[in-house]
Amino acid sequence: MKRVVVVGIVGGIAVLALAATGVWWFTSRPPTAQAAAETYLRALETGDFAVIAGLRGGELGADAESLLRDAFAGAASYVSDPEILEVRIDDDSLAAVHAEALLGDDRRTLNFTMRDGGDGWELTGDHLGVLQAETMLASAPAGDSVWVGGALAPAAAELRLLPAVYEVQAAPRGILAGTATAAVGTDEPIAVTMDAALSPGATALAQAQVDAYAEACAAATASVPDNCGLRVPWAADLAALDSIAFRIDKRPAVSLHDNAAGFDATGGVIVATASGTTRGGESASFTYRADEWALRGSIRFSGDDMILAVR
Repeated sequence: MKRVVVVGIVGGIAVLALAATGVWWFTSRPPTAQAAAETYLRALETGDFAVIAGLRGGELGADAESLLRDAFAGAASYVSDPEILEVRIDDDSLAAVHAEALLGDDRRTLNFTMRDGGDGWELTGDHLGVLQAETMLASAPAGDSVWVGGALAPAAAELRLLPAVYEVQAAPRGILAGTATAAVGTDEPIAVTMDAALSPGATALAQAQVDAYAEACAAATASVPDNCGLRVPWAADLAALDSIAFRIDKRPAVSLHDNAAGFDATGGVIVATASGTTRGGESASFTYRADEWALRGSIRFSGDDMILAVR
């Protein structure tokens, strides 16, 4: 069985209150489609998710709703100078709103639909934009997640987002360095591919975890531990082994592969003292020294974690 070491880079995002308060904040929806559309665009401009939540008529599911909220809360910038160009209401009490606003450096179309829900006008599902983002490292996809605004999101998936400008970051943050900017509107899907590299601090983070792993390998034991890069030739001197005590004189130094697919921790020095019974029936101890102790393994990125698996 392989032993796994996890390095986690976790960033706290203080946006929880909005989810709970968004609906009651907006005690009544605007009575006209024009007023509702103006309220929505004003909330997009000010980043007021509570008002937007009160106008939305349906939910996407718990994970998608959390992503929508957290990404918008951490957006790099919001729309500005919005303007309604046309509101067209059909016989089914659906209002097609044609608007535009400054999104990043460009004037973009914002089309969305509202309907009369009985207690005022509400947004339907087509008010959201679509973003698809992934990370490339050494010409290969890296990791299963990306950061979008304040949300950790699945990579290479179609993410439903409110119109805004989002900073997209490679995950895990602090381990992979790669960013892009995505101006998400309702006019067209946006695709972003980030060329990432290992951050300067990635090796130090891996080293700390490999050091902890090495210490666990060096715990007193009754047999040679697996997946620790250790070979203790006690059978050359003892007929039976009772225990092995280790002493680390130098920890293996970590080097990450350029493509982040694996790591080598080499140059370690470890001393093992094996105690047991000799072939002559006497109790004895013998000491062995390894001057090139090494640990090697694979790396993968899951969520906001780097996972090292020692072979």
